[in-house]
Amino acid sequence: MHVHVCDTAVALGSSVQIALFVLPLTVVIGWFTGREMTMKFPQFEVALYLMSVIIVSMCLSNARSNWLEGSLLVSLYALIAVGIYFEKDLE
Repeated sequence: MHVHVCDTAVALGSSVQIALFVLPLTVVIGWFTGREMTMKFPQFEVALYLMSVIIVSMCLSNARSNWLEGSLLVSLYALIAVGIYFEKDLE
C-alpha cells in the first residue's frame, strides 16, 4: 500500500512540476529568443485536458485499481492523441 501511494505522489508531482515551472519557463525562453510561445491553448485542448484531469482523479480517488480503470486511462490517452493530431490550426 505504501509503495502505491509513493508512486502516485511521484506521478502527480511531476505533472504539477511541468504545469507550474516548465510551461512558464518556455514562455520566458520564447521572449528571449524572439519566438512567440504563449500559453493560449485552443478550447478543444482545454476540454481534453480537463476531461483527463477528471478521469484521472476519479481513478485515483480510491487506492485500488482494476483492468477497467486501466483501459479507461489508455483509451483516454488514445483519444487525446487522435484529437490533437486531427485538430485544425486556426491561424
